Amino acid sequence: MKNILIPVMMMSLLVLTCLSCKKQNEATPLEIQHPKVLTEEYLASLRAYKNSDHQLAFGWFGNTGGDGMSASMSVRWESIPDSMDIVSLWGGLPKDSSPQMAAMRFAQEKKGTKIVAVSFSNDPFFTHYGGEDFISKYVEPGEDAQLTAGFELVAKKMAEYIEKNQLDGIDMDHEPHVCGCSNWTVVYTPDRFALFIKAMSKYFGPKSGTGKLLIIDGEIDQIKAEVGDCLSYAISQAYNTSGPSSLNSRYNAVSGWLPPERYIVTENFEDFWKTGGINYNDPLKGTIPSLLGMAYWQPAAGRKGGAGAYHPEYEYASPIPYQYMRQAIQIMNPAVR
Repeated sequence: MKNILIPVMMMSLLVLTCLSCKKQNEATPLEIQHPKVLTEEYLASLRAYKNSDHQLAFGWFGNTGGDGMSASMSVRWESIPDSMDIVSLWGGLPKDSSPQMAAMRFAQEKKGTKIVAVSFSNDPFFTHYGGEDFISKYVEPGEDAQLTAGFELVAKKMAEYIEKNQLDGIDMDHEPHVCGCSNWTVVYTPDRFALFIKAMSKYFGPKSGTGKLLIIDGEIDQIKAEVGDCLSYAISQAYNTSGPSSLNSRYNAVSGWLPPERYIVTENFEDFWKTGGINYNDPLKGTIPSLLGMAYWQPAAGRKGGAGAYHPEYEYASPIPYQYMRQAIQIMNPAVR
């Protein structure tokens, strides 16, 4: 009996195994994530939103240059959230006639994203004029009229650069005391910087009539009140902010010349992209990531201009790409349900 049962049992197992293999090898449809289709209707709505009165999303993006041929979406313009209002080119301009340049132009023209060049406030005198020649000719004489003439020369060259590259304005990083990355020999004092802002205001900012943005970030408390109305926005590098009292004190330092709607606060995502910032103690929400705290925060004088981050592209590597930046945008500008 044993001699009969064993072969029968083995045959039965072989049949069941074959049936199981057949079932596993049957073709079944897979769920595939398709790229979002950007219809003309969607893009028109996006541009209308960008042109509406709302709190802005700003970012110094570090992967803006290159040719766009990388397989990684994290270094390509297509990965930047559609709802970003202003992108500062921390990674430089894309290569001419490259897919990256085409993608940047699409973001600019079809999505309504404003794209600005970024420069340390002392660098244009070396980039556009030759540095030491500018200092000897326009700075060392010690006359405001001579200095103003030099500033107007450089401002014109910067305007030509922006026009040539079809950008939406300039973002000047002014850090004469805290950065340590430049000696700021030309615009070190508030008086000199004010003269330069006046020269720039002929080509950029609300007084120019050109529609080009004039943005100052960094040590905005070094800006003189007399040139405050020349700026489109002033951006505070409010890194490591743990609560609203810090944001209040930062704004109070410039509130005499800066309306709240032109004030933008930012967090450092080069260091804190994984957590959305440091722990921020919100009086209503409790402990939350600091970028979200910045999104909720408002000056006592009225609604702020917006919020953003340094190197927000790092957040593409999160389990949910740009999760904190998208949350911040939703907090500031809740979607209509």
